[in-house]
Amino acid sequence: MAELHTVFGASGALGSAVVYHLEAEGLPIRAVARDATKAAEMLPEGIEIVTCDATDPASVIEACRGSSVIYNCLYVGDQMKEVTGHLLAGAREAGARLVHPSNALVYGPLQQVPAKEDHPHAANTRRGIMRKETEAMLMEAHARGEVPVVIPRLSTFYGAHVHGTFMSMIFEAAYQGHKALWFGRLDVLHDLIYLPDAAAACVLLALNDDAYGQVWHVPGAGPLTGEDFIRRVFKAYGKVPKIGARGRLFFQLAGMVAPRVNDMAEVLYQFEQPFVMDGSKFSAAYPSFEYTPHDLGIQDTVNWYRDYFNAGE
Repeated sequence: MAELHTVFGASGALGSAVVYHLEAEGLPIRAVARDATKAAEMLPEGIEIVTCDATDPASVIEACRGSSVIYNCLYVGDQMKEVTGHLLAGAREAGARLVHPSNALVYGPLQQVPAKEDHPHAANTRRGIMRKETEAMLMEAHARGEVPVVIPRLSTFYGAHVHGTFMSMIFEAAYQGHKALWFGRLDVLHDLIYLPDAAAACVLLALNDDAYGQVWHVPGAGPLTGEDFIRRVFKAYGKVPKIGARGRLFFQLAGMVAPRVNDMAEVLYQFEQPFVMDGSKFSAAYPSFEYTPHDLGIQDTVNWYRDYFNAGE
């Protein structure tokens, strides 16, 4: 019997992309989501969908039952460490491997550019410290032989089903012909990855035993400046670019009346200086893996947003 791949957060952007890639590979899938109806609307027909409350350890363990590989594609905010602990328990109970996609918040402001996997974990923000502690917990579980863990470290992603992020706001603004706003400085390089490439890398690492116990940088098709990225988005829509930026002062003032804005303010450093990861380790280990060129990924994303907005009209 083929291994069962269980994707938590299957109705989210990354989780749904992982499900679609697993289906393309012909692998058995269990999609885990809080809302089964929403998941069914997004995912391929015939996929097993189960509901789960990720904050309930018993619910997580039940959803993990029979799994061979578990993907943590959940976004649970301040409950990250707690929920990841539940997933570790579920993976341990099932005898499964755990794939934990992450990002570079653990590094804090980069001390080396491009950053390699051995970059110091010098996070100095609430979200960065939480992610650092979560990753340490995962790697300790791997070192004790409890659960095999692999961490694909992804750059900022764009693609279908991305909502509520500053990247989605760029595609939405360009669709409407409004000014698209980058956060931080428009002229510094930042790694960006097309979502299907991020999903493909997660599955590739999941299927290779030698990948476990390690962190792998998966940066994408190459860094772009904010201005360059926004120009490419408008070009894909066939529209004249309207480009702006929001700097630190905006977030400081807005954070006084909207506390959630502080979440972006505390990681704004990623967009005020070059934020680039060295992906040579991943490329050397998997030389046949090819990233989608940005112009193609952007065009595919524009097509999805166009269809999404047209369907709502």
